[in-house]
Amino acid sequence: MTDSGSTTDLLVAADAAAAAWEARLAAMRDQPVYRSYERTRRRVLALLSLGRNRRLTGHAPSDYWSGELDKFEYMLDASPLIVEKLRLHTHNLTGLHANQYRDSLRKHRRRFREKLEALRALDEVDLWVPEPRLLGGFGFDIGGQLVNLDTLKFYEVLIAMHLGAVLTELRETTERKLVWEIGAGWGGFPYQFKKQCPNVTYVITDFPELFLFSATYLMAAFPEAKVRFFGEVPAEDTFDGWRDLDFIFIPDTFHATLRPEQVDLLINMVSFQEMTTQQVDGYVRRAFDLGCPYLYSLNRDRSGHNAELTNVRSIIEKYYWPHPVDMLPVSYTKMLNEDPDEGDSGYKHVVGWRRV
Repeated sequence: MTDSGSTTDLLVAADAAAAAWEARLAAMRDQPVYRSYERTRRRVLALLSLGRNRRLTGHAPSDYWSGELDKFEYMLDASPLIVEKLRLHTHNLTGLHANQYRDSLRKHRRRFREKLEALRALDEVDLWVPEPRLLGGFGFDIGGQLVNLDTLKFYEVLIAMHLGAVLTELRETTERKLVWEIGAGWGGFPYQFKKQCPNVTYVITDFPELFLFSATYLMAAFPEAKVRFFGEVPAEDTFDGWRDLDFIFIPDTFHATLRPEQVDLLINMVSFQEMTTQQVDGYVRRAFDLGCPYLYSLNRDRSGHNAELTNVRSIIEKYYWPHPVDMLPVSYTKMLNEDPDEGDSGYKHVVGWRRV
């Protein structure tokens, strides 16, 4: 026979626990990180509404990206608990999971240490930026710093930019510069770039859905940063006062409608290879038309599954003199002990100088 007194006590305790849980969530929703997410979500929903004509304007995602974007629709209704561990959810974009960096995987940690040391041997100016522990940051703990495949990739990119003679001016400039990245993913590289080049306004063009990751992450990483989303001011005013801004987020559907007074570097990593020929040509030609002196690309010439693209380097070459930068014998996706890529199948660091 049930003890009604005990049952009542259990129900009271359960109600109290539920109330405490709701109070915790309410407090988390009032934190700056979640308010940044809510600001981002409002803009993303508005931009998605504006961009319903993607197919008509040639900005529809490639078949590859159409499938990828469906994976994280849940981020449009993320709880504070998800935002608090946002970095753990970037596996939707990168394929990296925190459990791949468990302390027990000592053999893998050694390989990451070896690759980090190989990159440091190429680094002339101290460009290393570790993974921050922000929003669930993860990686192997090497010398008290978190190291994962993304941090090694971004480190390699910064070194390649330096060796390609485009980074020093941006690090040392006394005049504000504008850098434009096409497809910044979850925001990890903009974070590293701004750490190395603080006197830069960083513009990100991407699918609006991805701002849920990149904008939320960057506003958490730089809480004092001044941020503008396309649509928060009239379109023609998007770049007004850009020197006072740290980040500007522009959806892919409106990239071609805007004309900043200057662009100093265009960046693309591992997404040109997933686009259509029309889209890659449009971005590179746009940089050329805006007088952008330099372009940096880390891409395969074409992903094996992308039948809508001809060749990334051949498109770049129409507008920019391509200068390959040799780095390690393996692509960023591999450790030093793995077999090098065969032929031209791997990722290429290419610095383009604008044709005159």
